[in-house]
Amino acid sequence: MATPAQLSANRANAQRSTGPRSVEGKSVSRFNALKHGVDAASIAIPGEDANAYQALAGAYDETYPTETVIQRFLIDSLVRADWHKKRLQRLEADLIRKALDDTPGATLIDVMLSDSPAAKLLARIQRQLAAHERAWFRAHRELVRLAASLAADREDGIDRYLGFAAPQNRPAGATPRIEEPEESESPERTQSPAPRTAQSWPPVDEKTGKPLYFVG
Repeated sequence: MATPAQLSANRANAQRSTGPRSVEGKSVSRFNALKHGVDAASIAIPGEDANAYQALAGAYDETYPTETVIQRFLIDSLVRADWHKKRLQRLEADLIRKALDDTPGATLIDVMLSDSPAAKLLARIQRQLAAHERAWFRAHRELVRLAASLAADREDGIDRYLGFAAPQNRPAGATPRIEEPEESESPERTQSPAPRTAQSWPPVDEKTGKPLYFVG
């Protein structure tokens, strides 16, 4: 079974969960109560309380978040392993009492070491108890690993790529800062030289007005 520290950590993780968000997860969680009710009717044998199974399943649902079908399967595995283990524990206790009653003066070790049918059945029950405990811990480890993976995915979600906080996490009144692109400086315009005045031809003498080549 889980240690008190593990149970406390699981409850803390469950408080952080806001429930299923995807369409798939919501469709799974909608039928949680109905599914446990069906299981209670099918898994409880005569002499067992179906309401006790329902309460056990509800306690697991309150402890562990259910966002995906894989988590739903793992939680159901925990519930079934726990329920079967409780059943086998009652059977083990009844068998030990009967074996001791059938052999007055014998101790439990005497019963276990004997080759009687009760001893063989008791050994088989204890192996099944150990198998259910292993199944519980395997499902629990995978459930914790999956919850950590989903939490990491949420942390490294779209906010990482947008570069600013989501609206629900943004302080009141704050707006995302969008950097304006810097305007590139336009190259300095160089002043074109004034067009040269076209010179008349042939050149003339300024005093006489005669072409220079007539000046003697």
